[in-house]
Amino acid sequence: MKLFDAIVNPYNGCYIGPEQLPDTVAEFAGRLAASVEAWQHHYALIWLELPASRAELISVALELGFTFHHCMPEKLMLCKKLQASSYVPLAATHSIGVGAVVLSASAKVLLVQEKPLEGRSPGYFKLPGGMVDAKEHLVDAAIREVQEETGVTARFDSFLGLRHHHQGQFGASNLYMVCRLLAEETEPKPDPREILQARWFDCNEYLADPNASPYNKLLVQTAISGARLFNHKVAGYMHGPDDYEIFMG
Repeated sequence: MKLFDAIVNPYNGCYIGPEQLPDTVAEFAGRLAASVEAWQHHYALIWLELPASRAELISVALELGFTFHHCMPEKLMLCKKLQASSYVPLAATHSIGVGAVVLSASAKVLLVQEKPLEGRSPGYFKLPGGMVDAKEHLVDAAIREVQEETGVTARFDSFLGLRHHHQGQFGASNLYMVCRLLAEETEPKPDPREILQARWFDCNEYLADPNASPYNKLLVQTAISGARLFNHKVAGYMHGPDDYEIFMG
């Protein structure tokens, strides 16, 4: 039986991709079983990528000891250890969100009140923000979220810090990155799908408001007078300055 071509990575794992998949389930089953047997003592593990269009192959892989590792809308990645001591890196364990303390020249901060779920009362005003899209820089995500939720165009100044907890969606942990943005004090235009109100608040009045979140107060206070992290570019790092973000004091 012909084997799959072992595409070997730097960690002595081998990869089988969609371009290698035969047309029939029977041929796939035979080639995969033969490959597992032949590679048992040569490689640490096997990665198998199946496109959504070849879902009929999943049960064959599971019967041969493969397990689910991670998936995307268009593909599923499975893995099989060939040696008991082989290390399998975890798939994505965190979701990443961004928030923004948007300040105007007159020391006002832009805050939003989200539309409540049916049957619930609205929460208090909070920082605008949301989830980071795939392959999106943190700075771009923060500016985009402010624009989408409030209609205000802002520019990046610095990062204030992050919050990390283990109560995110789907059992994942969550990183919430908060930055300082600057903007003209234009009239907000709330997103009618998710934002009930968007308003500019005097910073000192907001910090004295007993209804405001203590965490959001801390972020606003830091944005006004605390230490911050600024965007740095390193000559010769990666392929170019658009490929990364580095924030340091």
